[in-house]
Amino acid sequence: MTIEISAFIVSVVFVATSLVAKGLERRQDVLYGPYIEGRQTRPLLEGAMDLFVQAGNALRPRATRLSWRMRNVSSLASAIIG
Repeated sequence: MTIEISAFIVSVVFVATSLVAKGLERRQDVLYGPYIEGRQTRPLLEGAMDLFVQAGNALRPRATRLSWRMRNVSSLASAIIG
């Protein structure tokens, strides 16, 4: 089964590399580039990044409380290991 996993990983890397190369090629193209007069450049996934920022801001107080409560677990684990 390791051969199938290795082949899968190689194919995923190949596809990802091909897509990145195609995107960079299209960005440098004269007909589709962001430097055409009148074309506004928008960052890729602009709306999605706003959602991630809002979700992070909403979860920050809860994560802080959880980390404060779990501080003794790391001390206990290091005492057991040591």
